[in-house]
Amino acid sequence: MIRTIHDHPNINRFLGVTKNDIGYVMVLDYANEGDLRHYLGNKVKFDSLQWEDKIQMALDITRGLKYLHSKEIIHRDLHSKNILVNNGKLLLADFGLSKQLTEITSNSTANKRGIFEYIDPQCYKNTSYKKDKKSDVYSLGILLWEITSGRPPFRDLDRNNLYYLIGNACNREDPIEGTPLKYQQLYQECWDDDPKKRPNINKVYETLSQLNTNYTNDQHEDYLETSHRDELEKLNAQSNQSDLYIETVLIDDD
Repeated sequence: MIRTIHDHPNINRFLGVTKNDIGYVMVLDYANEGDLRHYLGNKVKFDSLQWEDKIQMALDITRGLKYLHSKEIIHRDLHSKNILVNNGKLLLADFGLSKQLTEITSNSTANKRGIFEYIDPQCYKNTSYKKDKKSDVYSLGILLWEITSGRPPFRDLDRNNLYYLIGNACNREDPIEGTPLKYQQLYQECWDDDPKKRPNINKVYETLSQLNTNYTNDQHEDYLETSHRDELEKLNAQSNQSDLYIETVLIDDD
């Protein structure tokens, strides 16, 4: 499967296979900034991120997932350790649990494999539930929150009660102060307990793209406003110098 999904800028590229003393090894593109969990955990890097950077990161993940879903493939193990960062660009990786939708069965043990905090709660509440695209969207919602916080989800919850708190009590992380409302509403829709209420990946992409455009336009307007203000200050300074010169000439004539 990995051969069919590598040709996308937000998918970690499969380059080939080699062999060592242990056996065969896949060769993938090198990501020079590690995984997303490590990247966000770097306080210096995280503190330097602006909202337009965070929205772009969310878009990178969404583009990669949108590509998979267009191929009728679900990732099934989406979390911040399976997303790589290369020169600031995010890449989906580790497709060991990925499947074509036609291959998914309700008794698949992979339905409950992965990092619990990112797994669709329906997988634990309903033994006959089959992971689908909306399961990936749930995981994406957790990731969108994680990008805003810089820390793993549910870090402060008692792990012994995690299953009940997330699955039955429907606990979710609190929004981070300063989060744009539309962004917050988007990830809350993504992690809704009811899969039917979660948006599809195209809707997620559309919302993030609009947010990205809004921030780009705001930046452009801020730039124009700053440039205009600087130009006015420059003209005022030149005008003041001219007035001073005229006064000096008049004094000399006297």
